[in-house]
Amino acid sequence: MKRLLLGLICIAFLFSGCTTAAARGEGSSIPDAPLVRTLIPAGFATAPAARSPAALDETQPDSGPQSIKISAVGDLMCLYAQLSAARENGVYGFDYCYNEVKSRITGADIAIGNLETLIAKGHPYTARHYTGNPKINGPETFLSAAAGCGFDVLVNANNHIFDYKYDGINKTLQKVEEYGFLHTGAYAQGEERKQLVIDVKGIKIAVLAYADHINNRPRNVEGVNVYKESLVKSDIAEAKSAGADFIIVYIHWGKERTHRVTSAQKKAAKAIAEAGADIILGSHPHCTQGTALINTDHGPVPVFYSLGNFLSSMGATICKDSIIVNMTLEKDGQTGETKLSSLTYTPTFCTSFSGRRFVILPADLSYIAQSGKAKILKASRARTIRVLGTKVAQPL
Repeated sequence: MKRLLLGLICIAFLFSGCTTAAARGEGSSIPDAPLVRTLIPAGFATAPAARSPAALDETQPDSGPQSIKISAVGDLMCLYAQLSAARENGVYGFDYCYNEVKSRITGADIAIGNLETLIAKGHPYTARHYTGNPKINGPETFLSAAAGCGFDVLVNANNHIFDYKYDGINKTLQKVEEYGFLHTGAYAQGEERKQLVIDVKGIKIAVLAYADHINNRPRNVEGVNVYKESLVKSDIAEAKSAGADFIIVYIHWGKERTHRVTSAQKKAAKAIAEAGADIILGSHPHCTQGTALINTDHGPVPVFYSLGNFLSSMGATICKDSIIVNMTLEKDGQTGETKLSSLTYTPTFCTSFSGRRFVILPADLSYIAQSGKAKILKASRARTIRVLGTKVAQPL
């Protein structure tokens, strides 16, 4: 589990035109200095009551080179079949879903995932049958399982964030914070929009998140980062002014259940890269999509057009393959220059395992060599490599 202190720097700034707070007649001035909070990484606790200040490691980084590892995954979904599989004696438990990949997540200094479900008590859980788009909602044990696996940051800008309107957003973010997660992409009513900059061993990581469309949205939606080139450009500039050494941009885009990258995705990726992002991680298609390197004035920017479903009960094979993106960052203690020194990905496959459904299995070579599921994992791995290739990042 993580053994470092994560420093969260929340920089409040205005929306284009107005802030959420201003729209409600509240104060909207930008503070003179960043609001700094220190939080225990989510992985230290599986429930809010388990958190303890004694878990903090207050070791300060020295002036030598610093190195950190970041893991990032795609969609964490809570659909009806998952609820059914997780229920025992009236209680929902999802910890087992992560047992086989937990070491891959906890081995990172910081782990990020896309929470594509609401945790909104009082609203129905995801239905078995529905017309149109489903409304996705689950119990808070879905969060405790993610915390137990070692995730630290959850991004919330996706097309389902508004499924139960502002009440759903408010309740979800309250629970996300109770379980110790850092989060970005959606904001509670009355809360000013913030950027997320995390100090990890002296390396400041900015995590930004956007969605290019939202289900059930009103005409003037507030509280969610809806993608606009101008918004991303100003956000990245703000993150840099806050001292960010490396900028990760999550974006919810594209078409579902296809490996094909759209022209709109390519256009947006180019704009985001040129605005100053250091890596772009896509979601929404519910399957993996290809990678690219976009050349910019600040160097080549890797793009993963879709990471796929990390945890989901979607039945099509295309929806079961996913990846963990593994990044190693190094910061020169003398010059302050930060570089991406290693970029790999771990193929994964969500399937039945040891009598349980919807278990995430790693499809890296080390796991396949000792797994009783070698045949299906080799097939999944081959599909994933065929889609993502090996030029931008090497598969483990």
